[in-house]
Amino acid sequence: MYFRTVELSDPRFEHEGIRHMTVKSPALSRRGDLSLYVPSQVANDGCECLLILLNGVYNSHWGWLYHAGVHRTAQRLVEAGAIRPMVLAMPSDGLWGDGSAFITHGAEDAERWVMEDVVQASHLAVPQLRPSPKLFLAGLSMGGFGALRLGAK
Repeated sequence: MYFRTVELSDPRFEHEGIRHMTVKSPALSRRGDLSLYVPSQVANDGCECLLILLNGVYNSHWGWLYHAGVHRTAQRLVEAGAIRPMVLAMPSDGLWGDGSAFITHGAEDAERWVMEDVVQASHLAVPQLRPSPKLFLAGLSMGGFGALRLGAK
């Protein structure tokens, strides 16, 4: 098993396709949190796209959902046929200081957390996600820096 521990929100209490997850991250050498949005269409048809959204400084994984309503925008776009159904994964930045910038700090490798652990965790949380999904990165502020840097690498 990739993760030593995995905690996934109970489906009985999930709403609007939102799931929360905590894993023991090999990259961070401690727990890492992420939120996921799974459109209703994914449960029936599977999914070949994973969009990882990186948060800005002073925020965390839940900001995309509870400050911006990104899941509602995504669902609206899917229903309008403007985008394909895709899983949104919103990891915390590793909670290093005021913000990790999604880079390595000592033993905490936020870069590996995003590019390896978050992808693995997304597959555990969403079995309908195809084995090698098309991977997209986007971010806000510090997360935008992280997305551009990781995407360039």
